[in-house]
Amino acid sequence: MSLDADWARCAPWIEAALAHAGRTHALEDVRAAISRGEARLWPGAASALVAAVETDPGGRRLLIWLAGGDREELEDDILPAVEAWGRETGCRRAMIIGRGGWERALKSKGYAPLARIIAKEL
Repeated sequence: MSLDADWARCAPWIEAALAHAGRTHALEDVRAAISRGEARLWPGAASALVAAVETDPGGRRLLIWLAGGDREELEDDILPAVEAWGRETGCRRAMIIGRGGWERALKSKGYAPLARIIAKEL
């Protein structure tokens, strides 16, 4: 499928993920980042994930930024493919920004808390 077709189908899942992520970006911002190659859309049949590779002084890391839709598909089908892509691009770690439920759901897959993010609206 083309990016346009995948985006049209997956945008509602990404929009819902943005709502849970503090609305740091508009849906159009995410689409633009994907178009520029700064992030990648991983579409599934019933879910979607957006990931990016970031570089810091310690090396490259895979940031799993937004995910929504069918959790089982995300965990069992999409996440392993995204992790493989991260390894192929030289990432040393995968990090997920998300709700606490992901911490519990992915514990058996080797994910563990690294830090906590707290926020306050100003």
